[in-house]
Amino acid sequence: MSGTIRYSICPNPECGASSEGSVKVSVKDDTWKCFACNKHGDVIEAASLYLGKSPLETALELSGADTDAIRSYTPPKPKPAIERDDSALEEVFSKLVAALPEPSRDGIEYLAGRGISPEITRTACRKGILLTLPSNPKEAKEFLLHHIGQDLMTRAGLWKEGSKAPAAAFRPLVLVSNNRRAAEFRYLRATRSDEVKSLRYGTIAPWGWLGESKQRILITEGCIDLLSAVALGTKRSIMGLPGCENWRPEWFETFRGADVLAAFDDDDAGRTALEKIRPVLEAAVGGPIGTYTLPPGAKDLNEELKLKLGLKM
Repeated sequence: MSGTIRYSICPNPECGASSEGSVKVSVKDDTWKCFACNKHGDVIEAASLYLGKSPLETALELSGADTDAIRSYTPPKPKPAIERDDSALEEVFSKLVAALPEPSRDGIEYLAGRGISPEITRTACRKGILLTLPSNPKEAKEFLLHHIGQDLMTRAGLWKEGSKAPAAAFRPLVLVSNNRRAAEFRYLRATRSDEVKSLRYGTIAPWGWLGESKQRILITEGCIDLLSAVALGTKRSIMGLPGCENWRPEWFETFRGADVLAAFDDDDAGRTALEKIRPVLEAAVGGPIGTYTLPPGAKDLNEELKLKLGLKM
């Protein structure tokens, strides 16, 4: 599979689990890294952290092999770092935005089922933050080859060498950051429990929606909640974070004196993340920030929207 896969649980017990939507742990090429606690390594080092034992003891417990054989274990040398070609990635996303000016019928229907109107979907598409590839993987692959090309996708990390198709061809919903340097690829359907929610490529970057005022700002978890806030009728400008724990203080440098409202998920991870980001936001604003209260029965803004419209949860 092409791209970095993200998970919500860190093997470091001091860091642990977060919300299902969190993308704090990345796994690629048999190695992992947690962006919350900065721990990283291979499978032995992950288990070593989780079990609280040395790598040698961990390898012995996991394998059940002969002690003398296990004592010869040494962690593998890391592979040479492959520099990500950010310019190629930005070119890919810019070409996708240019090639997909209108959402597909399947995309409109899926998002309507989540309460996001066709008008908002089309506006998001024109803004270049929401795109829809052909729903058929074969057609999506042909579309990507025609408009992007395999060489550029390979340089950008979207097409793994030796693969017959890019993983993106199987995930037609594309959520592109405003700076065109990151994107999430998702299914146009509910994700099953055994599936990765999204494939993310590029750096950590937010989504944005300009409202009636730059001085009244709503902060959400992700792009779907951003669009849900628009559908709920907010007039605020919106910043959608790529996960409740994925943000950079410099994103808030222009918030001085602004009226900032944070709308994080109503779960343990969301509440914990809110308390982590609150002092950073208040320092940027120069005063207290507000906290959005979700109605009973809703854990996030999209669930609130579906409740309001009487849609299936």
